[in-house]
Amino acid sequence: MTEGVFHRDLIDGGLTVVGEEVPGVRSVSIGIWIRSGSRHEKADQSGLSHFIEHMAFKGTAKRNALEIARSLECVGGHLDAFATREFTCFYARVLDEHLPLAVEVLSDIVCHSLFDGDEIEKEKRVVLDEIRQFEDTPDDQIHDLFSAAIWKGHPLGRSVLGARETVSSFKRADVVSFFDTNYVSPNIIVSVAGRFDHGELLRLLEDSFSRPHGARSEEAVPVPGYNRQIQVHDRDLSQEYVCLGTRGFSYGHELRFPLLVLNVSLGGGMSSRLFQKVREREGLAYAVYSYADFMKDSGLFCAFMGVAPDSTPKALRVVLDEFAAVRELGLSRDEMKSAKAQLKGSLILGLESMSNRMTRLAKSEIYWGRYVSLDEVVSMIEGVDSEAVSRAAQAVLRPEKLSVVALGPCPEKDLTGLL
Repeated sequence: MTEGVFHRDLIDGGLTVVGEEVPGVRSVSIGIWIRSGSRHEKADQSGLSHFIEHMAFKGTAKRNALEIARSLECVGGHLDAFATREFTCFYARVLDEHLPLAVEVLSDIVCHSLFDGDEIEKEKRVVLDEIRQFEDTPDDQIHDLFSAAIWKGHPLGRSVLGARETVSSFKRADVVSFFDTNYVSPNIIVSVAGRFDHGELLRLLEDSFSRPHGARSEEAVPVPGYNRQIQVHDRDLSQEYVCLGTRGFSYGHELRFPLLVLNVSLGGGMSSRLFQKVREREGLAYAVYSYADFMKDSGLFCAFMGVAPDSTPKALRVVLDEFAAVRELGLSRDEMKSAKAQLKGSLILGLESMSNRMTRLAKSEIYWGRYVSLDEVVSMIEGVDSEAVSRAAQAVLRPEKLSVVALGPCPEKDLTGLL
């Protein structure tokens, strides 16, 4: 599937609108993206971005919570939201004929939420239950524990969900103040992909969407220096959940694509080195993979596995040996070719989803400030050479830079001698 026709406009005092008209489809995805996430919160505000994402669905002057829930479902559409470290998104997927309704509903919940005090108290209990559920899911929680170690003392290291103490303390004034500060037009991007008329979209937004012009939020505080961490969080579990990794690169770093190629070869699928060595050859883990996470000014690289507690040292040694082999010898020509093909295939297959296209447009605007075409991304992937991959490996796989965070019953002394 090819790219469609791209549009970019600034309206309403700084509101950015990006769109891709895609011929031959009958659906459209629209997202309202706010450049505000958990990294923009102070310590006592931890979890506010996520909490506001919840509260937007609890009532406006026009609709109560049930009416919001029914608004797009009754026409076969979907309405949802999510918060991350660097942004918050409210989005909808509908048939093209229902785009006016989707714009109106999204504008209503983003611009006119009531933040009713009684609803805030109820939703605090819901979010506290969400936190408890998260804490009961160790293969999810370990990644937050790893982030906290990698970004120690920085807002990036805090959970997007917040902490029980902070969420319990939220008052209506806290919610409204954070909302009014961050939900201003220069901080908001509207991203649309699918079948729509761009001129009509702009008219719909001008009629429905209204936020104060305000000022763009200040840049997040700089990321502090990094020191290696070895942490074992003792928990009575049947498995040990382990993250091994280090600081990575920012979204715009020159080694971003070489790291992506390296990541695919190391732990990006069933044919990857870690899957074949840790699971297939040694039989030490059911789940083993690696990932690279990119932020505006930082990032992380992580290898994850869930293993039997008494097998943890051996499994870690296998991973460390594989890190050393890649660091010293690099990737083979076949591995480079396969990794690039996987990255390009994932990118191009993803274009079949209008939601993926909408997300790609928004992230291009957030991180690059411009439209990054498919051809440009493919060119950057193709341009990765073995020397650049070796530089990425030297940066993220050096043992003196690696941190290990484990959740489970494995004693810390069993891990400290491995690094």
